[in-house]
Amino acid sequence: MKLTYVLFNAFGIGGTVRTVINQANGMVARGHDVEIVSLMRYWEDTPFPLDERVRIIPMVDSSSGEHVDWDGFDGEEDTSWHASFPAGVSEKAEQRRRLNALIRYLPTIEDRIVVTTKPSIDLFVERYTDPSLIRIVQEHTNFDYHNAEWRKAYHGVLTQMDALVTLTESDRVAYSAEFPDLRVEQIPNALHALDVPRSDLSRTQVVSAGRLDGNKGFDMLIQAFAKVVETHPDWTLRIHGDGPEEARLRKLILAEHLYNHVFLMGATNSLDDELAKGSVFAMSSKSEGFGMVLLEAMNCGLPVVSFSCPVGPRELVNDGVDGFLVPERDVEALAEGIIRLIEDEGLRRDFSEAALKKAAEYGPDPIADSWEQLFESLGGGAE
Repeated sequence: MKLTYVLFNAFGIGGTVRTVINQANGMVARGHDVEIVSLMRYWEDTPFPLDERVRIIPMVDSSSGEHVDWDGFDGEEDTSWHASFPAGVSEKAEQRRRLNALIRYLPTIEDRIVVTTKPSIDLFVERYTDPSLIRIVQEHTNFDYHNAEWRKAYHGVLTQMDALVTLTESDRVAYSAEFPDLRVEQIPNALHALDVPRSDLSRTQVVSAGRLDGNKGFDMLIQAFAKVVETHPDWTLRIHGDGPEEARLRKLILAEHLYNHVFLMGATNSLDDELAKGSVFAMSSKSEGFGMVLLEAMNCGLPVVSFSCPVGPRELVNDGVDGFLVPERDVEALAEGIIRLIEDEGLRRDFSEAALKKAAEYGPDPIADSWEQLFESLGGGAE
């Protein structure tokens, strides 16, 4: 099969990038022809390992310091599409250049299965690709994420696609109800590998990871950890990731006098190694599309404590078996869950064993099988 994944930025660190690269690697390893279209490129290499057989096609390549369109275009800007897309899509000149390059590229795609990964990209793929192609929407956010304007625009797009794939069962049910004539399937994200470093659960360290933004709720995690160190001052919290909330979170750490206990570690290209240094994983998200980092932590043998988000953690964590689910935004409950795992080593180890079994269900092979079955059922066939 010939597969084209369309990504916003294949060179940025994020859950969607990581999982799409994992999927592309898995598919090319099975003998499929795989390419990734990325709206931008600022670095020479992707942040996650990419099989050399996967082609990367940046719409605008800035890795050399110059901005070069994929086709070398240097003409007048096309503004004809601005009014027919939601407000904000054409707001910034840099973004318009990338989208204009994408508009020129999409009609050149022939005899390939196109998989989209972001609502704004879905709009362009639906309009500018040949409708005879197999076109699949891979939804990385939950059903309630989109505002009214986007939902209206999105509705017309999805009805023209061949299938929509959600990460969770709850989203599959929601999208199926909203689009009864659209084929909706649930295929979770795959782990990049099952053979990863494993925690020995001996370190006095809680770990977490994610983009430092308001949705990840790291302010609540820091507040919860202030309660943890009252009784366990030898434990520390390491948060891996970067983002717009970094300065505010550092101020909060100082205000809570946690500068010897909570550390913002920045982004990492070796997340498995960093997760394996912890003994407990904590997730404080207000919402999740899936919760990939939660699954990656379980794959490293970490017991988890997470807010019980409606989508993602509720489907990944079996409360009381491989982790604790606590009420959403309940800082006290989050602290209590962490403390319980700190104080009960036997429970930590029981949860760890169960977490490893859960993670094995999301290995590369079973998820790749599901995608191949979907592609073939839509008429993709094998090359």
